[in-house]
Amino acid sequence: GTVDNVLPGMEAAFVEIGLEKNGFLYVDEIVVPELEGKRHGKKIQDLISRGEKILVQAVKDPMKTKGARLTTEISLPGRFLVLVPNGEGLGVSRRLEDAERQRLKDILKPIAPKDGGVIVRTAAEGASAEDVERDLVFLQRLWKTIQTRAESAKAPELV
Repeated sequence: GTVDNVLPGMEAAFVEIGLEKNGFLYVDEIVVPELEGKRHGKKIQDLISRGEKILVQAVKDPMKTKGARLTTEISLPGRFLVLVPNGEGLGVSRRLEDAERQRLKDILKPIAPKDGGVIVRTAAEGASAEDVERDLVFLQRLWKTIQTRAESAKAPELV
């Protein structure tokens, strides 16, 4: 999308994403790699500016008079995993038993991406190492496709 308006008083921005109403992006939903972990207290006008092209994901659909709620923290859900390309670390669903959580962590540690984070979903319970790895490879390929499309896209555009 294209940043349409930055509102310092609200610490938010409106982003044109090609829908009837512009999407709403709150300052805490903006992830900048170099600010990882210390983004609170940062002013929105220091992070983005009007006319800038940014990659966003809708986290809440538009309703009545309000536009979609947006984030720059992209997350790609798969069958067993969720890939968070700009995130970090490895998480496993707390709904799983401790032994199963450890088994899934052990499967993922050697194949986890160096850049980005991974969350193991509850649906991964009992899944084989091959299934988990296949899901991760699929999500990484999907992220590469999204990045490639985003580089050549003319905002606003669905990638």
